Amino acid sequence: MKTASIFLLTLLLGLGIQAQNIKLPGSADVKKVEQNVKSETGKVTEQANIGNVISQLTSNISDDALTSTFKKNKSDFISKTNNVKDAAGASSALQTLQGGLLPTAMDAGWGSVKDKWVKDAKTASTVKTVAGLAGTLESNVSDKFFKGSWATARPAWQAALSTLSK
Repeated sequence: MKTASIFLLTLLLGLGIQAQNIKLPGSADVKKVEQNVKSETGKVTEQANIGNVISQLTSNISDDALTSTFKKNKSDFISKTNNVKDAAGASSALQTLQGGLLPTAMDAGWGSVKDKWVKDAKTASTVKTVAGLAGTLESNVSDKFFKGSWATARPAWQAALSTLSK
């Protein structure tokens, strides 16, 4: 019993000494982290524009998913769309992209949402709405029609969509 008590006391003292070595962040540390988060969020917001998001999506779709006409004009489309910042221009670009996708490039579920998507795209008046439409379109393109780099690029693309949806 005495050995167990000594062991327990030694253990508790050891833990007490280790606990004293733990440094809790001070208010200055917390403020610095908060400033860094705000700064990074600001950078994402500045860099994210709806045209750039649509261009990124288009760049990552395989040419095998595109009509021959769209395929010929893909580079020009990406270049023109990249700097679009307004809802009307973005909606038009997104409709053009959708029209340039082969029916075989779309998942089976696209048929049940396409008509509503087209209607919503024609009447979209906010970047937030267009961002949602871009997300819907992307989620209905069959995975096999995305370039291999899309798996890596997609999380940042989704974060940009999320930023634009606020």
